[in-house]
Amino acid sequence: MSLVVKLEDDLGERSEWVILSGVLPGSSDPNLVLLSGIDPFGKTVFNHLQMEAFLQEWQRVEERVRDESQKEAWKRVKEMAEACRHDRDLYLRFVGN
Repeated sequence: MSLVVKLEDDLGERSEWVILSGVLPGSSDPNLVLLSGIDPFGKTVFNHLQMEAFLQEWQRVEERVRDESQKEAWKRVKEMAEACRHDRDLYLRFVGN
């Protein structure tokens, strides 16, 4: 499963993005409530209030990273989530295909 992960502002003007592939869990992992709720075929958006829990779950999926491209994507998503956590006008958006 590949997704585009974007860090966006309210108007969609700020647009950092990365392609994430093979890192997210399936939809049935009870220990990863936020991450397992990401729609692989649609859009899922998180705000600054959700970032603390998101980052805790994100740290736990680091063990799923298998190669350099996944490692770089995982790191970029973490950086975008940190930025979102500190700015109430930013959103972390996952877009499936």
